[in-house]
Amino acid sequence: MKIFAIFHLNLMFSSIPEESRSEVIKRCYWPLLHLIEEGFPLGIEASGITLEIIRDLDPKWIADFKKLLGEGRTEFIGSGYGQIIGPLVPPALNKANLALGMRSGQEILGTVPQIALVNEQAWSAGMVAHYLEAGYKAVFMDYDNPARYAEWPDHIQHFPQLAKGTNGESIPVIWSRSMVFQKLQRFAHRELELDEYLNYVESLGTADGWLPIYGNDAEIFDFRPRRYKSEAVQEAESEWKLIRQVFEILQQRGHKFQLPSQVLKELGHKHGGHELELSSACQPIPVKKQSKYNITRWALSGRDDFQLNSLCRAVCHNLEQEFPFSPDTENLWRELCFCWSSDLRTHITEKRYGEALDKLEELTFACKAAVREPDFEVCGIPAQQNGRMLKLETESATITLNTAKGLAVHKAAFNSHGYTPSFGTLSHGYFEEIDLGADFFSGHIIMEGPGIPKDTDLARVTPLIDENENFISISCSIGLYQGMLDKAVRIHKDKEQIDILYRFALDCRPPGFARIGHVTLLTAEMNPARLYYSTCNGGKPERFSLNGQTFDHSDNISFAVSASQGLGMTDSKVVLGGAERALEISPLYAEHGFIGMIKCRQAVPSPFVRVFFSMQEMDETSLRGCGPDPKFNFSTGFSIKPVPGE
Repeated sequence: MKIFAIFHLNLMFSSIPEESRSEVIKRCYWPLLHLIEEGFPLGIEASGITLEIIRDLDPKWIADFKKLLGEGRTEFIGSGYGQIIGPLVPPALNKANLALGMRSGQEILGTVPQIALVNEQAWSAGMVAHYLEAGYKAVFMDYDNPARYAEWPDHIQHFPQLAKGTNGESIPVIWSRSMVFQKLQRFAHRELELDEYLNYVESLGTADGWLPIYGNDAEIFDFRPRRYKSEAVQEAESEWKLIRQVFEILQQRGHKFQLPSQVLKELGHKHGGHELELSSACQPIPVKKQSKYNITRWALSGRDDFQLNSLCRAVCHNLEQEFPFSPDTENLWRELCFCWSSDLRTHITEKRYGEALDKLEELTFACKAAVREPDFEVCGIPAQQNGRMLKLETESATITLNTAKGLAVHKAAFNSHGYTPSFGTLSHGYFEEIDLGADFFSGHIIMEGPGIPKDTDLARVTPLIDENENFISISCSIGLYQGMLDKAVRIHKDKEQIDILYRFALDCRPPGFARIGHVTLLTAEMNPARLYYSTCNGGKPERFSLNGQTFDHSDNISFAVSASQGLGMTDSKVVLGGAERALEISPLYAEHGFIGMIKCRQAVPSPFVRVFFSMQEMDETSLRGCGPDPKFNFSTGFSIKPVPGE
């Protein structure tokens, strides 16, 4: 077999204290260079931030790495200035991050990287244009997860292919293999015997293709980041020595190590160079390794990812408006890249989290940014209603609200859709399947977590109506297990727009997940083959067909991991609909760091399709009680507008 390997260096690693960084360089990075000196042509990837830290702590390592680069014995693989999850950040930040990362490689190492490692292997088609604009010739991306939902022939994994973008562009991709690099980790940690490991590798059968023997962290060999109690015990014998031993045996058996860029020469092979979609409707943002490592990990868990991401979005918006990326403003953009680092959002130590939050708040002040919240009151006179339904009409839209279910939307329609109801409630009995034997509302919230009752706002309320020159508002207050919720539904008079607003006054942050703004599509009079959703995941809009699809992004992976997928919504909107009509659903304020989730199920008499928005999910990185005030007081809302169908 033809073998290559890329080792990822990351001194921002979430659970490594700053005072341990010199030890990591000594125990992990120097042995890696020694492997290269001994004849193994390995690729090394590092962010600009990591390169700067190594340069400051151990300039000799940089000098030796540069020497090996100059001799052609190794290759520098680029990424960005910070290790940022591209599908979760706005395009302007992705452009700045990749440009600054490319410059770091040039200034510190004197080289221009040709291949970019996709950070955390979190992919979206919208990222292709950014990599090409930054000057990259190829990307290194996980194969296993995109392949789960694709019907690719087996040989695809052994050759370089072309990853499609959003507007006809594509970029060459060389594959990482999560299972393969995890096997090397297990062998080095003495969880696999040598024969077991070799038998596994040689059973993979690449024919004349390539095998990525490794494509992950360097900091886990001869060092323990101490993320988990279950981490492998570190033995006296060096793990790098074991890696060298198995690399030597592989070479002795005729398996040849080559530099990662050599893989690209096979683009013209009969099994290479095929254009592939790496994303899909059920998996819009593939991520490395098993399903518990999904996009919610960096969006909505951690110590308080929602807060960090909302502040970062607010700063980015103001930077774009007031301080566009240029040589004069790049220090501000560097600071934002640091603050958007993925490692601040997972197993970050309390000390480092506090320091990062202070830095972000200083940047927020310097950029005059803020996370805005809607200001609304529960006020007016008691609304006149006939039974439990309350109907409101303007020249732009009509909406019927269910006062027995917390102002859930029974049905809503817009003028430009010919007043055909576009979203609302699918009542118990609508679907023939018993698994769908429930009411599926719109406009409600669901909060659920370990040790607490499920919380919703589907309670009987006494609605108040208020009217001004801009809109009619219906509002109410609802008691929850965890506190109070004020809620309002506004129907605008001068434009086609319906707003749903929420103000939480909870005793503490929800301990599990918090999903709000549900919009259930009324699909009875829609062509099921033309249903779709679209959003931006770090780049330009991506459109996903729902024809024949059944999936749920909010499906839990385990008791500890509450969701499996999500939408980056980096333009702060999701479009959901079909050929006849569609809806654009957006947070009222673009800086609110929600991710969207789609549920689609083929059913009789029509498909079940809905979108909702999460402000918190749960996984093993989730921590609570990190701020001085445990209470959760936050106002937010969503606008729903009609758009033409496709």
